[in-house]
Amino acid sequence: MINLSDYTSASSVFDFFLELTRIPRPSGSCGAVADYLENFAKSRGLWYERDSLGNLIIRKSATAGYESRPTVVFQAHTDMVAQKLPGLDIDMTKSGVTVLRDGDFLTADGTTLGADDGIGVAYALAVLDSTDIPHPEFEAVFTVDEETGLFGASALNADSVRGRLLINIDSDAEGIFTVGCAGGVRVTGKFDFDLEKCDGEALELEVSGALGGHSGVDIDKGRANASKLAIELISRLEGVRLIEIAGGNMDNAITRNCKVKFTCTGEISDTVAAFYEEVKLRYSDTDPDIKLTVSPTSHEGCSLSLSDSKRVISLLSQMPDGIIAMSEDIKGLVETSLNLGMLSLSGESLTLSSALRSSKDKEKAALTERVSALIEEFGGEATQYGAYPAWEYRRDSHLRDCMCEVFRDMYGADATVLTIHAGLECGILSNKLEGLDCVSIGPDAYDIHTTEERLSISSTARVWEFLKEVLKRI
Repeated sequence: MINLSDYTSASSVFDFFLELTRIPRPSGSCGAVADYLENFAKSRGLWYERDSLGNLIIRKSATAGYESRPTVVFQAHTDMVAQKLPGLDIDMTKSGVTVLRDGDFLTADGTTLGADDGIGVAYALAVLDSTDIPHPEFEAVFTVDEETGLFGASALNADSVRGRLLINIDSDAEGIFTVGCAGGVRVTGKFDFDLEKCDGEALELEVSGALGGHSGVDIDKGRANASKLAIELISRLEGVRLIEIAGGNMDNAITRNCKVKFTCTGEISDTVAAFYEEVKLRYSDTDPDIKLTVSPTSHEGCSLSLSDSKRVISLLSQMPDGIIAMSEDIKGLVETSLNLGMLSLSGESLTLSSALRSSKDKEKAALTERVSALIEEFGGEATQYGAYPAWEYRRDSHLRDCMCEVFRDMYGADATVLTIHAGLECGILSNKLEGLDCVSIGPDAYDIHTTEERLSISSTARVWEFLKEVLKRI
């Protein structure tokens, strides 16, 4: 039982958040949380609409005296990135997470916490459940499968949404108001091979302990991609025949672990040792706990041919990853990037998936074509999916001005207003809702999309007070 009695003013927010952590809700498995939200609306007599994917819109009438004010929308996504420590015996499609308190932080026991974006859902539920918070007509828009390509928002029929002032609660730094974001797309590659009988001692290379992180907001931190490192080492060995590769399970998370099973010719210990020292030096600041091991492993069966193995290694060595270009307009902002997030060789098939982002549609299209052409050049089938538009900065914004004024009054300082290199549903919703005025905010959260994810309790409480004041003044 988590004790949060020192933050009673935000008790309803934390209560709802803890309830959500007990519901399994990885991307692609949001049925249980959709049922929970539907039952929430029914039990309180609130108007709601649910679609076949599990997106929900829930509406609450204005409180007395606020009937003439414009409708305000809180928007959040219900799915979470499901990551767990290697060896942890939990099926995150069937079980919730175990929440722990460490001082000012909530974290999870060996898994992602799901504060991205469970805390946004919890804020909206706390307003919908309240009897003492003044507010205009209030709508909560809950979308599914944001983490795998913003699919819920893309499929949402927004005709029922009345509000044109929308607060997206899916950012992770208190006092930062996001007012624009990059667009993105996923590119996958699939290759089929004829296998050959594999003789010789099989080895397993494992790269582990990389910090990982969000493929948008953390892409500029220089963190290691475990899959790219594994291929870099394999490319230095002689006579490699690939048997299996397993790297990453989310294309929007920087890969933390990768395993490659292979055979090769010649002595490799000196090459492995030298490469490991190089890696430790290269990532001493960003990934101090990174590990690289090569050990004998059992294998009976087949592998790729020598020539096909060379082809795969060459493809993956040439596959771009990380920052492609920095913005010429905004200092320090990544303009275009790519993250090789999922890589698998199993049996006769090789699959890979990359998340591409750019604040410029032209550059996004060019990078998409470049990656697709590379896949096809090496004999694979390239597929693009999950494209979403950039969210462009709005010069005139009543919502932004109101929120900045409230922040200044409550915090005694100015909020930071910026655009980010990450996908937010605001771009999609802006295309669906003409004249939409939106801002994205959130409390302090760290290391999202990783098993070290943690949410600041005090920041969550302060942002709750801020949101209530915005509803009162808007």
